[in-house]
Amino acid sequence: MTAYPSPTTGPTLALVGATGRFAEAVASALALRGDPWGEIRLYEPGMSTRTLTVRGREQPVETLREDSFDGVDVALFNLSPDQTGEWAPRAVSAGAVVVDASSRHRGDDDVPLIVPGINSELVTHRPRGIVALPGPVTWGLIDAVHVLHQGWELQHLVVTGLIAAVSASDRGVARLREELHTVASEPLIGQHPGDVRSAVSDLPVVSPFPAPLALNVIPWVGQPTDDGFTSTERAVDQEVRKVLDLPDAVPVVVTLVQVPVVLAHSMALHARCARPVSTDKVRAAYMAAPSLVHLDERSGEVPTPVDSVGVDPRFVGRIRQPKGAGHHIDMFVSADTIRRGATAMLAVAEMIGDERREGVPSA
Repeated sequence: MTAYPSPTTGPTLALVGATGRFAEAVASALALRGDPWGEIRLYEPGMSTRTLTVRGREQPVETLREDSFDGVDVALFNLSPDQTGEWAPRAVSAGAVVVDASSRHRGDDDVPLIVPGINSELVTHRPRGIVALPGPVTWGLIDAVHVLHQGWELQHLVVTGLIAAVSASDRGVARLREELHTVASEPLIGQHPGDVRSAVSDLPVVSPFPAPLALNVIPWVGQPTDDGFTSTERAVDQEVRKVLDLPDAVPVVVTLVQVPVVLAHSMALHARCARPVSTDKVRAAYMAAPSLVHLDERSGEVPTPVDSVGVDPRFVGRIRQPKGAGHHIDMFVSADTIRRGATAMLAVAEMIGDERREGVPSA
């Protein structure tokens, strides 16, 4: 076990955007890890009366101010892209390293996009003082895809993502629950044109989805782009490509489908590899991967989102191969991507904290 300095001598950590599900996941993950930190500060733009339990005690969330980053070593940003663009340069100017969970910097060439355990070595190459993290959908699939690429070299990846209501924040979850409550008492609903739409048309929570989600699936997550993909589908393509350093010649085709699930995302993956691949070898590789739990359908176990909520590993199963297609492999993955992202954010912060204690300069 790593011997950390006492909290009074460790580096200072700030969580910027210390409310909501992701902030709660970060606080929960803090309690399960070694404690290398001295002071931990909690901030939120605008006035805040909220608290968050950190290291076993309830701590107030303070209002973010110009001088909030004085003495901060690592600033974890859980803000909107616009707010991040406003506050991250101030944090860097004050001497902090920013670890950004928003989409603001993911595509920037001079900002590393880090997944611990895959490209951790890039965390020191941050010319702007900022490290970016992938988005929630990418967290769900990147570990499984990395194992494939490492062992057999990806030539083509097809992702069908089954995206939970939490992708539209708490409003999406509240809307789904209202819709489910409304339709649950109608045994014949869903059997006639327009009946579901009519039943949920006047609910108090305005829907963030383009169609009813209860008793339905919606093949649309994100905003429209010029090429027919959504903005979120394009983002997953770009994030996977950047993290794995895939060449442009490797197609990554993503289709995202909103499904009536509360929290965890799931993905059906189809990959074509440069080298021959077998189901037995892929199963063995996944069983050996520290971040994945292999569920064997031959024993009656398959990954599902309700079993993935609140746990760190990603569940992978349904590993199979089309007959006569020795370079192809298919599988299914379910993951609590909020928890995955929170744990990864802290792992990145700890790498940077180690640098600060050891006096290692960043590139």
